[in-house]
Amino acid sequence: MNITNQGHDRFSLYQGEVQTYTGFSGTMAAVVLFFTGLILTKFENFDISIKVPISFLLISIFGFLYAALLYSSAAQEVSEYNEARFHRAVFLGDILSEYLGVYLLVISIPLVINLITDDLFLRLVSLSAALAGLAIYQFSSFSLVERHFRHKHHFISVSIIVLGLLLFVAQLYQIYFVPLSVIFAVFILVVTYRAAKIGTERTVSVS
Repeated sequence: MNITNQGHDRFSLYQGEVQTYTGFSGTMAAVVLFFTGLILTKFENFDISIKVPISFLLISIFGFLYAALLYSSAAQEVSEYNEARFHRAVFLGDILSEYLGVYLLVISIPLVINLITDDLFLRLVSLSAALAGLAIYQFSSFSLVERHFRHKHHFISVSIIVLGLLLFVAQLYQIYFVPLSVIFAVFILVVTYRAAKIGTERTVSVS
């Protein structure tokens, strides 16, 4: 395959991007795994209020892990100068890392703090930091939701934040926690699937 100097420069940039993405996802998977392990040692009996945030954290771990695998595959595509397959792998890696990795981690942290402390201040700080930070990111024009769902990103972003708040309150007062957890999980999975489908279609059309 004949690659111009400009093409070489572009693929060199791709290689640097992939290394950054892989390092981030791998590090986050290790951090969440360590965090989850610490939580598991704190409890002897697991009721549903504990199982749900731990389940979210476990899914988050796999989201980061599989994203790292996709980024590694993208690095292979770069070495073979296959730009279309590189973009497809990065698209899917970004989706798993953000929707399953970041979102579930962010929503889980206030739920875990709810369980391990009765201190109202710490509970409110964790909830405020999680949801306010997520809101700033979601409406900053840099989130994947805005890229993938150009006409529905406000609805999706607000829904994630509102569901996170409702989960916190439902867990705190032990009311409707399981139904809300199911709704949130299904919503995230549907958004992830739709984003993957949209991203794949766009990369195919570009190629």
